[in-house]
Amino acid sequence: MKNTVRFKIHIYSPKSGHNDLYSFTKTKAGWKFENYRCKGEVDKGGNPLFYKTLNAESISNPDHLASCISEVWEQAETLDEKQIQLVFDELSRMNL
Repeated sequence: MKNTVRFKIHIYSPKSGHNDLYSFTKTKAGWKFENYRCKGEVDKGGNPLFYKTLNAESISNPDHLASCISEVWEQAETLDEKQIQLVFDELSRMNL
């Protein structure tokens, strides 16, 4: 997998009233995270910036979300880009 591929997740924000786009690009130590509010490096599970952004948008998230994102990171070398995006699509449908 190329490290330049951006994986996207759309999450409904009660604060803005529409789906916001969040993107993750795999790095050696975790992810490069980005959305309209901010961008920066996060760990394999998306901590801390992804969750700070969700909290700022009044989005609650399940306790297992960080472990799901971390597992995707761990499996990224054995999955192709479409399979990884499918996992992020599933996360989008969780209605966080």
